Amino acid sequence: MNRESLGQDRGMLFVFEQEQVLGFWMKNTLIPLDIIFIDSEQFVVDVQTMRPEHEIAPDPLPIYQSEGPALYAIEVNEGVAAECGIVPGDFVTLTVLKPNGSPGPP
Repeated sequence: MNRESLGQDRGMLFVFEQEQVLGFWMKNTLIPLDIIFIDSEQFVVDVQTMRPEHEIAPDPLPIYQSEGPALYAIEVNEGVAAECGIVPGDFVTLTVLKPNGSPGPP
């Protein structure tokens, strides 16, 4: 939220406690983002492009909801998912840092 830019090779990973249909909105978000929803088996469930709040206002903000249950969501700059050819059904390898800072499986 409130970011004016996101590095081209950067993103935000959201890890949830249980797999479920996820919903995101773009409140106070200034840049367009792609969101990649990933299930507990690490397969891409859905890919969507989210519009910044100022492009939608004064209409109500939409909720970008995953097409199916997901455990992870990754936000990247708009267009990155398409440039990388990421589509539903793709397998994703995730390495999540454990609380002690060492890498491990999610």
